[in-house]
Amino acid sequence: MLVRYRTNSSCTLANFQTDINNIILGNVASVNDLSAGADKTNSVIYGTYPTSKYTRVNNTTYTYSKIHNDSATSKTHYFRLSFDSTQLTTVTLAQSYTSGTDTLVNGYTKTVNISPVVYETYYKSGIDIVVSNKLLAIFAPNSGSLFALIDLGHSSTTRTYTDSMLMMFQDLTNVPNIGTNTGSVIPYIYNYDIPGYGNITTSIQGTQTIRKAVGSTSVVFENPAFVSGSGAGNLMYGCYRIPFNCFAGVQIYKDASNLYRLTVNDISLLVD
Repeated sequence: MLVRYRTNSSCTLANFQTDINNIILGNVASVNDLSAGADKTNSVIYGTYPTSKYTRVNNTTYTYSKIHNDSATSKTHYFRLSFDSTQLTTVTLAQSYTSGTDTLVNGYTKTVNISPVVYETYYKSGIDIVVSNKLLAIFAPNSGSLFALIDLGHSSTTRTYTDSMLMMFQDLTNVPNIGTNTGSVIPYIYNYDIPGYGNITTSIQGTQTIRKAVGSTSVVFENPAFVSGSGAGNLMYGCYRIPFNCFAGVQIYKDASNLYRLTVNDISLLVD
């Protein structure tokens, strides 16, 4: 599911928190389910919500569990959204969670500083939120923050060292530099260089694709994306490389299977 979330001038922090929480939990079936702080006229919902994947595990903090999209893995990881008095300040992704003390275990925290932005027709300002069985993504161009929490495939490392996480943080503001440090972090995975478990900063890998014109139709070829690091050669579920400069800014398109995609910086994320 993709929610193109637009806010009005009366949007409060409480409205903002409520809407983001309800979108993650699947309580927003139509724009009418958004709060009074939302610009419902210009907000749009695409695709369907993935049931039985996301759960809020604490009623005080905005902390959630995410079940891996492949049920055979039996993997559940956790993430937390933290706010100050005006905005979403940080996102933390963690391997596990201690409920008695509301503590994230083996985590990584990234500053995002995402504020509600009043919708403007010319700039079409707003926040795009993807909640799928493979990933959670929040794109907020006005705040300069575009990120995703993405499920990872099995590698020999994660099969052998089963405490390794199968979920990663991906900063999507600077991903054209494929093969270098592109903001990919796995908070807890077996690292052969240590050797032992720890945080790994990785990079996106994947073959650059091309675009072809067929009559009046543009055919966009997609290749699966991977992360690479010290023992972190994993598929990024629902994440694809697309042709260079195929789309400008944040855009939506449908693939050959009629499924929605959200794209930015030559990376396409599967919405459905």
